[in-house]
Amino acid sequence: MQETDIITRRYYALIVLGILLPFLLSPFLSMVFGSPAQSFTYRFTLSRFLIWGVLGLMFLYARQAEVQRFLMWDEEANNFGFYIASTAILFLILFADGAIAHIPYWLGLREKNVTMLKMNASMRQYPVLLVFTAFTAGVTEEFIFRGYMISRLSLLLRNKFLPILISSLLFAAVHLGYKNAGELIFTTLFGLAFGYHYQKYRNIKVLMIVHFLWDMMASLPALKHR
Repeated sequence: MQETDIITRRYYALIVLGILLPFLLSPFLSMVFGSPAQSFTYRFTLSRFLIWGVLGLMFLYARQAEVQRFLMWDEEANNFGFYIASTAILFLILFADGAIAHIPYWLGLREKNVTMLKMNASMRQYPVLLVFTAFTAGVTEEFIFRGYMISRLSLLLRNKFLPILISSLLFAAVHLGYKNAGELIFTTLFGLAFGYHYQKYRNIKVLMIVHFLWDMMASLPALKHR
């Protein structure tokens, strides 16, 4: 085997490991810093900080192990009109995704999302947690699942759609803890829409903005039900 082939294989192995890294780091950090004896609110808040820790470690991994930028694709410069139009279109798509995700409920599947109920209770008690949670999701999840994964999956796969599909399924996988079919449908569709947008327009900032605003809007009703 030629030396260039060995280097290429090692590089691809590093890429694969990097894609798996958030799924390896998150449970490890939770095991180290968390405890079942702690209150749900404490564990939930801690998990938000740990996600930032995972993102920081992935930045270091890209820099030191892969020896390249975290965001491999150059950010496209877009005018203000692009942000307004993209925000409006993405919100419309998310509303449609939400309607599709409610189909199991309309068909009679009545799942009680215990985790979400506990999260809502924590955010009612500490409203600042709502903002922190939405901001954390908007920034970290877009960096990891769109900015990092799609660009690297595009190196491994020749098909343009597969990186979007795989990243969206991985994005949905991190929401398995909700144990809710509607949530899994929504996050999969969410990932497909945002992945396509990032692949086409190479702009991560608008995705972060829309993700943050959507999570804020979706969580606000929880503050009204005391």
